[in-house]
Amino acid sequence: MSDPSTPWPATTPLSGTERLILNAERGDADDPALDLSAAARHGQTMFLGSDEGVRLERLIGDGEGGWGQHRRFPLDAILDLDASGEADIEGLAEEHGWLWVLGSHARTRPKIGKQGDDRIDLTQFATLKNTRPRCLLARLPLAADPELDSAVLPVRRDGDRRAGMLRQTKYGNRLSRLMQESALLRPFTRIAAKEGGVDLEGIAVAGNRIAIGMRGPVIQTYAVLLEVEVVPTRTGRLKILGPMHIRLLELDGLGIRDLKRDGADLLILAGPTTGLDGPCAVYRWTDWLGDPPRHDQIVRRHRPDRIIDLPFGRGDDHPEGLVLIDLPEGRRDLLVICDSPAAARIDPTTHSVRCDRFRLPDRAG
Repeated sequence: MSDPSTPWPATTPLSGTERLILNAERGDADDPALDLSAAARHGQTMFLGSDEGVRLERLIGDGEGGWGQHRRFPLDAILDLDASGEADIEGLAEEHGWLWVLGSHARTRPKIGKQGDDRIDLTQFATLKNTRPRCLLARLPLAADPELDSAVLPVRRDGDRRAGMLRQTKYGNRLSRLMQESALLRPFTRIAAKEGGVDLEGIAVAGNRIAIGMRGPVIQTYAVLLEVEVVPTRTGRLKILGPMHIRLLELDGLGIRDLKRDGADLLILAGPTTGLDGPCAVYRWTDWLGDPPRHDQIVRRHRPDRIIDLPFGRGDDHPEGLVLIDLPEGRRDLLVICDSPAAARIDPTTHSVRCDRFRLPDRAG
């Protein structure tokens, strides 16, 4: 871990920007550009998740730094789930033509107080919302879009491939149950997210091996990464096999905001676990694929390398999602997507948001 007396380094210079145009028809109060919380790419198709509603946003790249042709996909049209509450989508991953979707599994405190009213009802404030709608772990087959060349769209069924998810129970799902059964994590399952409670953000997939990031809790100074083995049943429903493994990471006291596989490596977006502004960075876990969990209870401390130091705002510009961008001559950039983007990033006339790109150092760099 870094010496705590050493100042946080200067932010990494930008290598470019991309513009996401989210102009599909929507309600007057619904602006997805303000609530982006997860991202994944398949070729020139980008999928985005939001911490509001129960849907995916899809954009198509133009090869020149623009992403448009916005289309929305309600998840309850693809999965058998209740769309009455928000899924709080906090992780997206694409592997071999499947799109994986992760909800936060978080308990939340109600938003209270009207503008101009400083009074707080403590009884209402003490009530935590049910986690069930946010207990979502699903995978969706991606199929060719018959209306758009080179684009893909999520579907309920594509040949023998079926959309499926972990079965939702009255209070959650099997993953939330495993967290409640963990001696280490159990106390945090009763606490609201952003206050130290369970808050899942980021998913990475390698076959049946699934890595899930935890924005919270950060325990002492260790970030927590969960790993489970997930398999489909005959009907497409997902099932967790075996135990849930807990990995402890030294990320300078930060929690995990997103995960992205880079070959055998794992890229980790990290930031404050609470709602406070603070340092954010990208770390590389070299050869994560070759470093599986080895024991249920005796674990090692992992020390990923910090490779990119990100800018962050004050009350805005919260880095939440990563997308790998392929460039000419084998170069690659990492696109960083922010929740609550600063006003300077938003173009209200085109319903677009500007996102920063950073050159991705290679493993030797």
